[in-house]
Amino acid sequence: MKELEMSFYLITISAILFHIGMLGLVLNRGNILKIIMSLELLLLAVNLSFITFSLYLDDMTGQIFVLFILTLSATESSIGLSILSAYNDHRDNIDLDPIKISRKNLKI
Repeated sequence: MKELEMSFYLITISAILFHIGMLGLVLNRGNILKIIMSLELLLLAVNLSFITFSLYLDDMTGQIFVLFILTLSATESSIGLSILSAYNDHRDNIDLDPIKISRKNLKI
């Protein structure tokens, strides 16, 4: 019974973290650092729910998925921050508002 109660608390925390990350994505559309941090929070909330269900069901599959998601999260952060660094060197700011993808910007 105590294990079920602990699983409920962990899933509740995971859902709260997921909603905070989603709210961060919706409200901070202009700042790329906040977007990357919100994506990381979303992925960590999913990891917490995978670990919780893996422990509750006594199965290793959730823990294996967590390793893959952590790898994906690390690569996403490094690529996003390298793009951000290159953009900052080119424009001297990191606002996303002036970035518009159109045919004239792509120079096709």
